[in-house]
Parts: sequence; structure tokens; C-alpha cells
Amino acid sequence: MSKKPSCFDRESLVWQLDAGSIVPLAEDNWNDLASSFKTVEEISTEMSGSILLIRRPLPAGGRRLGWALVEEPEPKIRVVRPLADEKEARALIADRLAAYERMWDG
Repeated sequence: MSKKPSCFDRESLVWQLDAGSIVPLAEDNWNDLASSFKTVEEISTEMSGSILLIRRPLPAGGRRLGWALVEEPEPKIRVVRPLADEKEARALIADRLAAYERMWDG
């Protein structure tokens, strides 16, 4: 992973995601913040934890509720990736699952 995880509070994370930043977090930091997000679906990768499809809050005065994925690229690290809409999120999930399937196939 190229970027060291930082510690964020809810407001800082919401603003970073709204700006389009992909945010790496320590697992404990994500666990502390997870209740601020609505989990829509949890998808098992069978290899690298789960992918969470979440609705993310937007900053005050922002647009409607946003979308994001939470992935586990390595143990004890979570990456929160903002996405434009559910269609984009589900397309990325399908790409990720296809990549994991190819790994299983060798």
C-alpha cells in the first residue's frame, strides 16, 4: 500500500471523501467511524476480507447521500473509496470479484 493510514474523525473523513480522496484508515479508526455510515451490503472476497458497499454522509449543505466502498487491502488497514453512484460502486465490486476469481484460477 502506497499511502500510510491516517487517523480521521467523522467530519474530516466526510470532507475527504466529498473531495474525491481515497482514504486509508487503520482498522480501529474505521471501526470507530463505521456507525456514521449505512452499510448497504457486505460482500465476501473469499481472499481479502470483505468489501462493504456503504452510503456515506455528505458535508452540511452538500449533495444527496453519497456512495463508497470499504476494502481491506492488507490486514488491519481499511480503504474508503468514494464513488459517484451505486452503478459505479457495483461495477467496481464486480471488477474486484473477477480479479479475485482469476487469482483462484492461478
